Amino acid sequence: GEFEDVVITSDQSTLIITVDETPGYSGGLTFGLGYDTTNGIFGVLGLSIDDAFGTNGQLRGNLFFADEVQTLRFQIKSKDFWSQGVQGGVRVSYGNYEYDNTTFQFETAEIEPYLVFDTWEKGALELRYTFTRSDIKEVDASASPIIQAEAGALNSSGIGFTFATGSPFFETDNPVLDGWSLRFDQDFTGLGGDTKLSSSRLSLGARKRLSTSGFALRTRLEMGAVVGLGSGDDPRASERVSLGGAQLRGFERGTIAPRDVCAGCGAGGADEVTLLGGNYYAVARTDLLIPIFPNRPEIETFAYFDVGSAWNVDTDTAPAGVLEDGKDWRRAIGIGASFDTQLGKFEAYYALDTDGSEFDKVQEFGLTFRTQF
Repeated sequence: GEFEDVVITSDQSTLIITVDETPGYSGGLTFGLGYDTTNGIFGVLGLSIDDAFGTNGQLRGNLFFADEVQTLRFQIKSKDFWSQGVQGGVRVSYGNYEYDNTTFQFETAEIEPYLVFDTWEKGALELRYTFTRSDIKEVDASASPIIQAEAGALNSSGIGFTFATGSPFFETDNPVLDGWSLRFDQDFTGLGGDTKLSSSRLSLGARKRLSTSGFALRTRLEMGAVVGLGSGDDPRASERVSLGGAQLRGFERGTIAPRDVCAGCGAGGADEVTLLGGNYYAVARTDLLIPIFPNRPEIETFAYFDVGSAWNVDTDTAPAGVLEDGKDWRRAIGIGASFDTQLGKFEAYYALDTDGSEFDKVQEFGLTFRTQF
């Protein structure tokens, strides 16, 4: 069982024995339970197998399940996927989202083959094809007519690319992280007659040491846009963007977004507010790292400053009330700490001061979890 093949040959007086070893597998399953302020109690199951198909093959899987969210992601990748030295693989994912602060349920399934080319020493280019089935369903009767008009299942296929570059976030002679990164994602969906959309996202990150004792400044700027490419090709709520939670600390997940506000339309004459998401967004998150635990690199403590907004809704459907989709910037200042685990990263924060707008939902304390896949 140790050898896959043994071949014995000779070269004049030399006996040659060629042995191919049976591929060795490494990895396994990881399981854990956790809690965050968005999903409540959740469970995570992780799969990791290296050398799954001989050398350079990998399997990665991740199952996340909570009361409002269930996601499954699976990936097969290899350094020799297409040909010798050309990286690539296939991603498969499924998600079901039933957030209690939205007026609809959203379900999506996706398959995505991709190739990765090293463009130079510090850069990589990914090319991909994506097939997606998304379904907006179980829309509340009180929801905005915009959401009502967008309900239903939609199949979409498209092509896209990602370019990423940067310098390493470490130096071998100094444990304090330091570096920068740039990533640009561009996808075009709607091949074959479906709704044609362009989705763009730019992400810039930097981390700079301020002292040898561990003080550092970390910042990340993200901005993006999803727009239709033809008449009537408008993004749906499932493609538009909302902020809050880990994306914009100090505010409840998904509540920083354009909304349809119908004054007095709710029960007892209350206002009816439907979150719609925005075609455009921008957010900057900046942390001042404070080395309270210098000998525990998996634990980070920081003070933060976040600012961001999501705006604009392209639709031909009239709102029930007033469509509030302006570019109103929100900001938050606070303190926090993060902890890296095998399951992912937990981050806790407390907002000392927030500056939002009417109908925003402030979340002074937040505990977020991000899976590492």
